[in-house]
This record gives sequence, C-alpha cells and structure tokens, in this order.
Amino acid sequence: MNLRKLILVIFTLLSFSVIAAEEINVNYSYGANHTTDFSSLSISLGVGAVTDDRGDNNPNLIAEGYTAEAPLTDIVRNALVQGFEHGSAELADSGADMQIVGRIVSSQLDTVDRSGVETLQLTIRTNVALQGRGRTIWETTLFGRGTAPVEDGIVAAVHAALDRMIRELVNDDYFLIEIQ
Repeated sequence: MNLRKLILVIFTLLSFSVIAAEEINVNYSYGANHTTDFSSLSISLGVGAVTDDRGDNNPNLIAEGYTAEAPLTDIVRNALVQGFEHGSAELADSGADMQIVGRIVSSQLDTVDRSGVETLQLTIRTNVALQGRGRTIWETTLFGRGTAPVEDGIVAAVHAALDRMIRELVNDDYFLIEIQ
C-alpha cells in the first residue's frame, strides 16, 4: 500500500513539472547579418533532419519551464535553413550532393548576473554534420548561447541562441572549405 502511495506522489510531482511549463511562441526569423555568400556553391546543398538526443519526452521543450509552439528540432532546422538562405543559398529539397543534418545534444537555461543586470542565458548544443558521397565529411558541435535581460524574456534568449548557432556554422572555415 505504501509503495502505491509513493508511486502516486512521484507521478503527481512529475506531472506538475510538465504542467507548469510556460508555452512560448518562438516564431523565429533570422534577423542577424552574416556576410557569407552561398550563391555560387559548386555543389547542391540541403538541410536534412534535426533529431533530439536530450532524452526528454516533450519535443517542444526549450529548457526547464518553457515549451515552444513547435518541436525544438523543427525550430533549429528552420533556423539553419534561414541562415543559408540569408547567404543566398539555393537549397535542394532532395537529392542534394551534400546535406547538413543535426542532433540537439542539450539545452540549458541559466539566470546569471551580468554587471548588476539579471540575464537569461540559454545554451543549445547541436551536433551538425555535413554528409555526402555516403559518408560524414565534416562534423562539429555548435554552442548556440543566447543571452537577454530577464525583462526581455525567454524568446529573446532563444532568438539570440539561434542567431549565434547560425553565425558559428556559416563562419566555420573548415565547413566552408568542404562546401566550396
């Protein structure tokens, strides 16, 4: 009997943490300004699937306490597509010579004090790989760390994290060498 009560209490506590998550509308649109030009690629490039290795049952979870309107995998993939399109890339839907695929490794939200200003710091770690010719050609982990004052909210931190993730990718010299 006591075991049943314990299991019920644990289940109730776990469900409160899921229920307590605030749903946010990320509605990300790449607004930064990278200067990498993808208009003259000699290969066709596509952006493939992004998967989630965080081990959570909620694909919309951004970080503890916050869920998005869509799975984080879709948000990250959409951000990558927008980053390439900002550089005038013509992305292939299928049959591309090379394809970027991703795997979200972690997402963590911290509140930090920066010179007396309480700031949200969101870090989304995503492993990305360039695949082609039946193998992985290039691979790295992007650390999309975005910060925003608490009063600006979590959405601002998510946007900053995605902007940084794109910037890290499109400015990676080794990546650029492989796709030129």
